Amino acid sequence: MPTTCGNIITCTSPSGGVGLSVVAAMLARALHARHESVALIDADFVGGGLDVLLGMENDPGTRFETIDAPLGRVEGDALNHELPSWDGVRLLAFDSWNGPPPDWWQAQATIRALADANHVAIVDAGRGAIVAEVDELACNAHLVVVELSVLGLARARTHLDALRHRRDDVGAAGGGIGSGAGGGAVAGADGRADVLVVGAWPRGAERRRGAVSPDEAADYLGCDVAGPLADDPKLRTDVLTGLGIQSVGSTNRRAVDAMVRWADGLLGGAPCDP
Repeated sequence: MPTTCGNIITCTSPSGGVGLSVVAAMLARALHARHESVALIDADFVGGGLDVLLGMENDPGTRFETIDAPLGRVEGDALNHELPSWDGVRLLAFDSWNGPPPDWWQAQATIRALADANHVAIVDAGRGAIVAEVDELACNAHLVVVELSVLGLARARTHLDALRHRRDDVGAAGGGIGSGAGGGAVAGADGRADVLVVGAWPRGAERRRGAVSPDEAADYLGCDVAGPLADDPKLRTDVLTGLGIQSVGSTNRRAVDAMVRWADGLLGGAPCDP
């Protein structure tokens, strides 16, 4: 059965190249500054490599492709101690070049275990393929990063509709919704609903030509759109040279702060009950 706790936040995007993994990592680190324990989980089994993105590929510790979940169970506290730490955040990366992806039941057991052992679990699920298989991810909070372009918003509408349908299916099967307003509601001015949409400027667009404003995106999607996130040249250089994410630039601090406020509102200051 899916978890009934509200401390899993799944990060997805319908478009590649929008900086989803960076967003997930920045959210995890910012939440760690406010809460005792945070796990960052790489569940993008098509891409993966979150440890490389953060400059931790040589750090010893368990990776997702090496986890064994006998009888579909994983001991969360023990796994926590086996994971490398990134600025205090427990990191479970997936390196596709070192082994095959886990089966869905292994992924579900691992995510639940880390959610039980930490105040919050942030899951980088890439384009969301794993959400269709793991109820744990479907029935909890979602942060969706969308590209602020015509194509990006068309993809975003389809992505959000599929997410709502998946959550409805899980709810109808008795899983329920783990947090927030339920039913896949999208966050509004109060920031309390359990789906938050964040807009990102298209990368490489000269003077943002061809970009769609956050207000236009909100009208098209029928929900508030937080952000926007902008390309940060220093951050991009740090990642490309293996330094990882050093800091949040001033251009994106407001967007990151909005994500943290939303997450804090969902967490309510209390850890998940096992």
